[in-house]
Amino acid sequence: MIHHSSLIVIGVLLLAGVESLVLAQAPTPTPEPEEKTYNGYKITGTTEIGWRWRALDGNTNQYKSTVNYDPGFRTFDSNLFMRSTTGKGKYFDSLLISNSGWGADPSGYTRVNMEKTGFYKFSSTVRKINYFNNLSSFIAIADPNQHTQNTKNTMGDFDITLLPQNDRLRINLGASFGNYKGPGTSTMRWNSDEFKVDTNNNYKNSDFRLGADGKLAGFDWSLTEGLRFYDDRTSFAISSLNQGHNATNTTAVSSFSRRFPVDGRSYFTQFGIHRTFAKKLDFTGRVIYSLTKSVSSLNERVSGRDASNNIIVQDLYTANANATRPQTRADLGITYNVTDALRISNTFTFDQFAVNSGERFDQFAERQSPAGIPISSTIAKSSAYRYEAYRRFMNTLEGDYQFSNKVSVHIGWRYTQRRVATGGYDRNTVTSVTTPLVPEEATNTTNTVIGGMKIKPVKNWTLYWDVEHGTADNVFTRLENYDFTNFRVRSRYSINKFSFDMSVITKNNSNPEFSATFGPSFGFTPITDIKSQFYSANVSWDPVSKVNISGGYTYRHQSTFTPIIFPYQCLAVALPTCTTAGGTVLNFGNSRYFMHDRYGYIEVAARPMNRVSFFATFRMDKDTGQDGLVSETIPNTSPIQPTGVLVYKNVIGGYPMTFITPEVRIAFRISRNIDWNVGYQYYNYKDVTTPSQSFRAHLPFTSLKFYFGGGVVDR
Repeated sequence: MIHHSSLIVIGVLLLAGVESLVLAQAPTPTPEPEEKTYNGYKITGTTEIGWRWRALDGNTNQYKSTVNYDPGFRTFDSNLFMRSTTGKGKYFDSLLISNSGWGADPSGYTRVNMEKTGFYKFSSTVRKINYFNNLSSFIAIADPNQHTQNTKNTMGDFDITLLPQNDRLRINLGASFGNYKGPGTSTMRWNSDEFKVDTNNNYKNSDFRLGADGKLAGFDWSLTEGLRFYDDRTSFAISSLNQGHNATNTTAVSSFSRRFPVDGRSYFTQFGIHRTFAKKLDFTGRVIYSLTKSVSSLNERVSGRDASNNIIVQDLYTANANATRPQTRADLGITYNVTDALRISNTFTFDQFAVNSGERFDQFAERQSPAGIPISSTIAKSSAYRYEAYRRFMNTLEGDYQFSNKVSVHIGWRYTQRRVATGGYDRNTVTSVTTPLVPEEATNTTNTVIGGMKIKPVKNWTLYWDVEHGTADNVFTRLENYDFTNFRVRSRYSINKFSFDMSVITKNNSNPEFSATFGPSFGFTPITDIKSQFYSANVSWDPVSKVNISGGYTYRHQSTFTPIIFPYQCLAVALPTCTTAGGTVLNFGNSRYFMHDRYGYIEVAARPMNRVSFFATFRMDKDTGQDGLVSETIPNTSPIQPTGVLVYKNVIGGYPMTFITPEVRIAFRISRNIDWNVGYQYYNYKDVTTPSQSFRAHLPFTSLKFYFGGGVVDR
């Protein structure tokens, strides 16, 4: 770790070196050499490499979970561009290679684009993301870091088009890959206790694509076939004695291992078509069919002691399962220009899928008494089958009308109809008893109104607004429709050397739930309300050609209200509805979460002299969370109303914090081909609720940027 005084010394040395280099430059320019070519190609390129230092105070895990910048070597935006001087190169006409972020940065990429006119067009991207997550929870246990990850995700996409300039027929080939690996931790529940588990994440996927597109009888068409393979080999283990989170019971795990391998493959076919008739009617259609199949198994073994202090020699679970998911989706869009001012469009979507899955499960538990005497083993064998069928129609009708160059309006209506059906059975293979599930089927509809307007009161001022109000369904859970209202307004204004941009977004979403046990007749209304407002303003000022000053402020307010049910313990029989001391009754309350986040920034970019450019920014993000509200608890002596609508318990949540991130960068043009960059970043994170999570980080950095090839003379 670098001491703060060392940072000052480094800064002084850097500035001293900068001053000597700038003063050493000759004031008169030297003649630039003519641009050169290499084997018929003009070459332009930049390469920037550098080093970052880091001085960190505070919680390292929080820093790495939030920022994750490491000290050491790093690459910046670098590229190499080659272009044929004649436009007809031997192997390629143009080649562009770009990369950034490799080394000490948490993410990086490399891109390659290559083309030969009339023959092929190739593009590829390889990315890496280092993901770290190790945050403490509010659980009152010795080790609050229960769910963590320290993984590396590597992804790549490769695409090539043959005959790219041929309008009648183009061939498209593509491939992708993904690797997600790394250690972490998780939890598992066993015998009424919870245990921390080590995990080893290991997920891979490969994708292949083959297709064509072109023109036929006036229609633009495209056809793509795809194939995807994926497998998951993540494992879980406990290798030493683990007493669990509950220290008052006898449950303990001596060893634990879980393997849950999954192998899957997916096929898809996509066909699209498009045509415009007489510049009046625009037609677009698309159909996608996919089929996904997966095979999985479970092998889990636990040994230790249960809640009765019995010795569990082994508790063995095995399962084998398979699932298929065919899906069909079709989209059809039609737009008709009635007049130059009026346009009507309609989009129809059909979507359906079915999930069919079955499994076979076996459990064998070998136990002994606390004295080591064998106890009869437990054997469980079962099988199950489930299906879920989903179908939805959605239609959106919209109209746009242009009153004048200053006023336009649009209005629309969205309608959906959804049908969900479920069923299956459970079978005890020991007793051969089969229990069929009662088939369920539900159909519902939703309606949404859409509207908006664009207004231009004066030449340099534009206003936009749009609104959506209605209901939306939920695919996988049998809840009531969402009731929502979304509103957005935006203003753009410019005058002289100023430009202003302001926007407001509000979203209100009510999520009614349904319960056969609890409902309005029981004194309980299970409706979750989520409200959010987003206000943003930005301004940019260019006082002179070499100076730009910009700033902005964003305020985000969100609140959620969720009714909850919690147990209440009776201390005495005298309390109403309590028939036994120590018994429990159900009580009603609510859970509320608040966010009051304020984010502001100011940036200055300047070029005070020809060889020096400067950039500075100050950003501050502050969330006051619940603004001092605290959860309301109920003492055990509180009376209980016999109606069931008991006293409320309010659970208040929020995440108050402050995050300050200033940064300064200076670039010096050392020569025609070299820039020297120096900079400094500072991160100050303060967690109000849990101060132990706070951190401060100083990150000075320096780099050299090299320019070569054509275009250098124009810098």
